Amino acid sequence: MEQNPHVADRLDALRQAYQDCERCALSASRSRVVFGHGRPGAPLFLLAERIGEMDEQTGRPFSGPAGELLMRILAAPQVEIPAHDVYLSNLVLCRSETNRSPRVAEMRACRERLIQEMELVNSPLLVVLGRLPWQQVLGGKGSLERQRGWYRIPDGSPAYVTFNPASALHGEARAIRRKKLLIYEDWRAIAVAYRGLSGG
Repeated sequence: MEQNPHVADRLDALRQAYQDCERCALSASRSRVVFGHGRPGAPLFLLAERIGEMDEQTGRPFSGPAGELLMRILAAPQVEIPAHDVYLSNLVLCRSETNRSPRVAEMRACRERLIQEMELVNSPLLVVLGRLPWQQVLGGKGSLERQRGWYRIPDGSPAYVTFNPASALHGEARAIRRKKLLIYEDWRAIAVAYRGLSGG
């Protein structure tokens, strides 16, 4: 999809509107707001839970080890999705002091921003990374591992639910290897749909 300069301006205006946001308690502890990153019209909109410490330092989501793993996955054989075709965002834009998961009130405070951001970016495919985004966006319940895969969001657009790469960075070595294999399996399925969108 070609980038519409008017949409880019509107997305930048939305970003500016949230730079000094005080809609929830996270505003008291954050050092900066970390808005989504990417271009309007990117084929894939990746939605994760929250920003990390490195994200807060750089001002960009997925700046730390999870982002490095994500970039390796995107570049892997049978995936091969260019980074410029991916838009990255989170349920909330601010980090807590303890890196905890966002609370219901915090996600609610950021919901209107997320809806507007998704509408402006207008990606044809949503990739949901992790349990909490799965629960919030698609009403997911139970085991993410058993229920990951294809869904439809309320407007009928396709969504794929998989693990956040961050979940494959900690734990027992055997479990980490298994998680990475599952993530790679998911991304190969996502890549097939991506190539269908781009005609590749």
